[in-house]
Amino acid sequence: MKISLNGMAKALLITIFSSVILIPTAYANNPLPTIKADAPNRYTVKKGDTLWDISGRYLDSPWRWKEIWATNKQIKNPNLIYPNDILILCVIQGKTLIGVDTGEGCAGVEKQLTGNMVASSVTITSTANSIPAIPMTAIQHWLDKTIIVNPKDFNTTPYVLASKTRNLITASGDKIYAKGVPLIVGQRYGVYREGEMYVDPRTQKIIGLEVTQVATGLATNVASNGVTSLQLTDSYDKEVREGDRVFVELDNAIPPVFYPTPATVNRGGMIVRVMDSISSAARGSVVAINLGSIHGAKPGDVLTVYQKGPLVRDTIDNDTPVRLPSEPTGMVMVFNTFDDISYAYVLSSELPLNVGDQLLPPPYL
Repeated sequence: MKISLNGMAKALLITIFSSVILIPTAYANNPLPTIKADAPNRYTVKKGDTLWDISGRYLDSPWRWKEIWATNKQIKNPNLIYPNDILILCVIQGKTLIGVDTGEGCAGVEKQLTGNMVASSVTITSTANSIPAIPMTAIQHWLDKTIIVNPKDFNTTPYVLASKTRNLITASGDKIYAKGVPLIVGQRYGVYREGEMYVDPRTQKIIGLEVTQVATGLATNVASNGVTSLQLTDSYDKEVREGDRVFVELDNAIPPVFYPTPATVNRGGMIVRVMDSISSAARGSVVAINLGSIHGAKPGDVLTVYQKGPLVRDTIDNDTPVRLPSEPTGMVMVFNTFDDISYAYVLSSELPLNVGDQLLPPPYL
């Protein structure tokens, strides 16, 4: 079973925008991000803070936070910050930077930045309890058990035929039977529930199928007629139903830490679904977008959301209809990617965000 949607990549040659949108890879000649006029000189990191919120305290363009971050060269994960860390604004070599106060003030931050510290080896720091980029509780469901697959592949996998008790299965320890390609005895398998089918709003092409893992089981026997017996070892808040699909658990590995950064996708995109909602998205919502790994999307990518301008009539020019320019209305950050689709968290929204809203990398200047 493949998680990829490579077979449908050619269907996406028609992109949302007529031109390819790229952001520059070299910013050496650009000025540093603008520090907010009311940015604090000192800030004590609190439990519940997020990297995005902290960046927003200091910067007018929080997605550019890394450009003013004084990283400690002696730390393997220099961008990690923790509750009770004290962040300070310092002017170092003519540049305003943010660093973690180690007790020596800006002099200590400068030592970290320049590497003039008495340390012979790199310190390994744990990601545990560090400040996340965005609230993990808001995205956990879409990280753990929900994935996007190729619908054609999904429909060829074995399916749950029945249970030993002929009832719904709700707990580990129960036995189910799967029909289809015989499974390997002793192998762990996931049981997946079919969900939302994704269609690109512009091309009307199917670009993926959302499925949710409802259980895990161990193949214990394969009968002569090809029916496989599975003992359920774990269930995930949902019953197993007849017709659910069975295949090897897919590795939905997410980086242990990801940081907001301007997206470097190779084209523009659109919001294709507002998760857990039939209407609009706001700050803190999760949306699905039609930009995936084949378009260069990766966890941490920040994109600006634009809403199409309204159609107005030019009363001076015989009531000719004129479309007003699209305006930025919010920002999203990608946190999980598949071939053609990604899940993204809404970082900000001036207006409700809707299916069909356009996505572009944030302006650098």
